[in-house]
Amino acid sequence: MNRWYPVARSEELVPRHIAQTQLLGQEIALWRDDAGAVNAWENRCPHRGVRLSIGSNTGTDLRCRYHGFRFAAGSGRCNFIPAHPSQKPAGSMHAVVYAAVERYRYVCVSLDPRTDEPELPMPGNAAATSLRSIFVEAPAAAVVDQLSRGYRIDAATEAVLTGEDHFTLTAAAGSGERAQVVLFLLQPVTQTQTVIHALLCPAAAAADRLAVLRHHNAQMTMLRDAVERSCAAAKRRA
Repeated sequence: MNRWYPVARSEELVPRHIAQTQLLGQEIALWRDDAGAVNAWENRCPHRGVRLSIGSNTGTDLRCRYHGFRFAAGSGRCNFIPAHPSQKPAGSMHAVVYAAVERYRYVCVSLDPRTDEPELPMPGNAAATSLRSIFVEAPAAAVVDQLSRGYRIDAATEAVLTGEDHFTLTAAAGSGERAQVVLFLLQPVTQTQTVIHALLCPAAAAADRLAVLRHHNAQMTMLRDAVERSCAAAKRRA
């Protein structure tokens, strides 16, 4: 609960839009206010429990689609009740707010608002290329196990994988100026579902970008297929 997970790409949070994601079984409404700040809230109106993600982003607050209650950006406190426009809402009426920051063009969320800001283990301040994010019908532990079996940085180079923790892995190959690193950041959607996000450092050169993205897209697809086959076989044996 008190750690950070990537849950969306920054560019997905366009103005006046509400995105929906899930982390550790908890549905989350993600939205960017007009000041540019990212808000991550439990996807549930505290009034009647309707999903906030089907409401409206006004730029300064979220408006629930059911009864029109409005909740302020940042604090999540209710600031307007249409049925009682002159009444100040009770302080207890507020959305559940999670901690959210942006790193390397990803939105990272912690379900514990007291969590310290994240530090991604990328070398220096090097630029990175965001690779394909891919959904896997398997728990994070199974994804880590499959990744530990090997990953090719390019068509000829097998990377050495190390784990920062159970949800962050680094695949590295080469050294010095020729060093390449892929940072895998796992989003445990539920106990049996995972999204793999990945960053390539240094960033791919413009001339090589398409070929690099195709290579890693193929690698990620093979990874997904392998781990899902393994989990399906395990279920049949059970």
